[in-house]
Amino acid sequence: MKKLFFLIAMVALSLSSFAQSTPNRLIVTMKNGDVTVYKIADVDSLSFDLIEGDITAAATFNGFEWDGDNGNVNVSIAMSDAAASYRIVILPADQAAVPEAALAAQPMSDAQGEINMALEAPTAGAEYTIVTVAYDKYGIAGDVMTTTFVVPEQSHDMPALAIAIPTSFNDGWVQRVMYGDVKVAEVCKEYIKDFDDNRIVVYPCDENGYAILTKGVSASDGGTVVWDEENNTVAYTAGNSTALTMVYLVNGEIVISAPETVEATDVEADLLIDKRGNEEISYKIVKIGTQYWLAENLRATKWIDGTAIPMYKSTQATEWNANTTGAYHVFADDDEYISIYGLLYNGYCIANAEMLAPEGWEVASMDQWTALRSYGGPTANNFKSDTEYSWNLGKEGNNVTGFNVWAAGLYSSATGDADDGADAWYWTTTPYVDPLSSSPTFQMIRFNQTSKNMVRYTTSGHAYTFGHSVRCVRKK
Repeated sequence: MKKLFFLIAMVALSLSSFAQSTPNRLIVTMKNGDVTVYKIADVDSLSFDLIEGDITAAATFNGFEWDGDNGNVNVSIAMSDAAASYRIVILPADQAAVPEAALAAQPMSDAQGEINMALEAPTAGAEYTIVTVAYDKYGIAGDVMTTTFVVPEQSHDMPALAIAIPTSFNDGWVQRVMYGDVKVAEVCKEYIKDFDDNRIVVYPCDENGYAILTKGVSASDGGTVVWDEENNTVAYTAGNSTALTMVYLVNGEIVISAPETVEATDVEADLLIDKRGNEEISYKIVKIGTQYWLAENLRATKWIDGTAIPMYKSTQATEWNANTTGAYHVFADDDEYISIYGLLYNGYCIANAEMLAPEGWEVASMDQWTALRSYGGPTANNFKSDTEYSWNLGKEGNNVTGFNVWAAGLYSSATGDADDGADAWYWTTTPYVDPLSSSPTFQMIRFNQTSKNMVRYTTSGHAYTFGHSVRCVRKK
């Protein structure tokens, strides 16, 4: 109270002093050095007010809801008795240390209780800070207060969905299950090593459209299929159902009993659509073990940036041999072979494999071919096409894996177009250096009409001037 009387006395003395020299300004100097000046003629009176208690607006985070790509934040506001209004803003946590400018841009509010705030395009898993500052009835700010929250992952609540099991997989051994424009599940006709046969397996998909391989259900007998991706092995527990024509996706799980209400899905071939400039090629996909492979040989005539890969005919052996940037050849210069054989690429294409493979895929390495051979078995027949004339008559395979190897032969200036019907040669991206010539090349895979097994060439290789087939595997 003494301090109050002292301030009043000082103001009175100051005004008296100013009056003796005809003052026209009242100067108020704050403790922080800020100065505010008033015209005496505008001042009606001077008074003092005691504001007791803290000036606060405390925010409590009550929850977050996704609204499409945006979010709604539910907040409760409780103002102290000394507070008359407040400003509030939500900031990424790393921007909350200096919130003054963001707060100043917000309107004043005096609403207490629950309020909802829109948050534009938040990042799931990111931390955000709710910042508030309260003001007394004269507009004087109290302390800035903060509370933090983490944006939850976006969940897609879906009804129970019915999935019709395809009766044919001729258009692709991997079928995608679509609910609207969302891929919710995958149906695969795939090789199961324990049975040395294939089964139809249904997997739910994650939010990115990738099959959850630990949650498979066999439509062949209702059994469970659980893959160990690290070891490329499967635990298959046989069921006691007859072949299923319909399964259901309920709360992220594949079940065989029909819920009371379901909605339909669309099941269609899951194809790789490879677009390069004005070239667009579709490829069938096959799942073998935990790998996803193209079920066809590559036939791209352009690099992934859309520029053309040089092409040479059988009559251009000199130009073929001189090429060092990557080139391809059509077997026997006959375009009718392209759809079944694909194209024969030289070794320089493999040296530039990241420009050759479709986006999200890669030209297979020897390790990836070895994983394929390990799960699918070394037996060549498991991988060779069973289509008539895909090999010399009587040499076709059983194609139980769906890998569908045709005997596309090879090309070189020395041999010309050779060995179609008898051999299929594949480049790998695993380098090999010939110890005698010191020439760089790549390890290779070979399927032969009389060999029982898939042959891996790990200690020898053909020169870059050979033309071989290419298979791609999906990146993990």
